[in-house]
Amino acid sequence: MSDLENQWYPYNKVQEGFYDASDSDELLHKIMYYLLDLPDGNGYTPKDDNSYPRCRMWKLLYYDGARPLENPLPPPKKKKEVLFDPDNPENPPSENGYRLIPQIYIKPAQEKSQTRIYCYLGRAVADDDFTLQLSVIFDVWSNYTQENNTKLNEAYSRTWSIVQCLIQAFHGVNMAGVGEFYFNRSKHPDCGTKPLADKKDNVGFSVTMGLELKSTTLNGNEERNEVEIRKGICFG
Repeated sequence: MSDLENQWYPYNKVQEGFYDASDSDELLHKIMYYLLDLPDGNGYTPKDDNSYPRCRMWKLLYYDGARPLENPLPPPKKKKEVLFDPDNPENPPSENGYRLIPQIYIKPAQEKSQTRIYCYLGRAVADDDFTLQLSVIFDVWSNYTQENNTKLNEAYSRTWSIVQCLIQAFHGVNMAGVGEFYFNRSKHPDCGTKPLADKKDNVGFSVTMGLELKSTTLNGNEERNEVEIRKGICFG
């Protein structure tokens, strides 16, 4: 009989080191914070430098017209205005509409904005008892009138350029407290890209990144690896 204080009462959990996905619930929040690329109060300020993938991504996402990379990096307030607010889905705070959306689809954003990034979790593959290979999907949509109007020399597709920025921004990044991103089909079979079209007004590309999540404990609560768990991140 299990101890009365045991959270698995009336049964016993015989292997405490198995991965339980308990640190994955904060994943989308961290991804959004990373993509927003905001000053953090610790001296970090994002650079307006087109060699940085998140800088290019924001200019391609935010500015609808030609030569978006010649515009300034949107300031933090403008970035946060285009992050989807589930409490106010039909009334975005600016005419730019919602463009960074941490779920698979929302109808108002599809109608009101030109270029959008939807981010959501995909299929999880159980690698072994201690490791989970998770997929993170980015669907990048643009109105067909905006897809090829960037006039960026050979960069003819706005949405593919954003996909390239996302791959560069995530591939090989170890997100503290979560895991390491990769773009490798041998580790997760869903990794890759595919074209998108809704047969109406929108075209684009989807890119699936892999994310390796590992247990941080063994039996007896011994540390498996030194992972810094950062809690309480906010968008403010």
